[in-house]
Amino acid sequence: MTTRALIIEDEPEGLENLKNMLRNYCPHVEVVAEGGSNADFLKLAEGQDVRFDVAFLDISLPDGLIFQGLQQLDEVPFDIIFVTAYDKYALKAFEFAAIDYVTKPIEREELIRAVGRIKPQINSKTRLNALEQTYAPGAGPNAFEKIGISAMDGVHFVRLDEIIRLEAEDNYTHFLLKGGERITASRTIKGYEENLADYNFVRVHKKHIVNMNFMKTYFKGEGGYLVLDNGETIEVSRRKKSNLIEAVRRTHGEV
Repeated sequence: MTTRALIIEDEPEGLENLKNMLRNYCPHVEVVAEGGSNADFLKLAEGQDVRFDVAFLDISLPDGLIFQGLQQLDEVPFDIIFVTAYDKYALKAFEFAAIDYVTKPIEREELIRAVGRIKPQINSKTRLNALEQTYAPGAGPNAFEKIGISAMDGVHFVRLDEIIRLEAEDNYTHFLLKGGERITASRTIKGYEENLADYNFVRVHKKHIVNMNFMKTYFKGEGGYLVLDNGETIEVSRRKKSNLIEAVRRTHGEV
């Protein structure tokens, strides 16, 4: 069965490379439309002339991030695969119910894996609901399931509710998960702080970001410390104490 595809990519070499890789490794995928900007994407996505099952979307475009174009659509009746050189957008990408996130330079195995997740008959209402939930007032913390963590061996897609905490070590960040697994990302903890703030994660120390869902007890003091559900104790620095208090007040009222 043929899968019809749209590609939005502003770099000619990147466009041709993706088309060639699809032709060589995913021959059932037919590229039926292409463009290089948000304007092109909106014209093709909203038009009646071309229908497609999946959109391969570069994120950084000449007229802004592709998320700006996606937000303008009333419905998204196709699968989304983001293709980008920047893993910093991984969390944002999955807010749009993307089925996968492929980093450049594209590896054959990554592309084959992503294409294997395409569902041509997806219900457009389901995807629209996901988009509406992203921007609906009062959307709860941890509403979106996964974050892409770029590690030395590849990109790990991890459920937000599996992450207990993040710990900084120089220019690296360790993700500590519920099952005891540890994933090390080649990115500073600062790079994750802002993106995770809306998902019930709080920075409590220069070395630590904690998922508030795993906090058990906060012992007050000059800085104080947290006891987590798994028994770990995490220092709360004097500078970050106000971060924690404000986050707790926002989610649980006065403390």
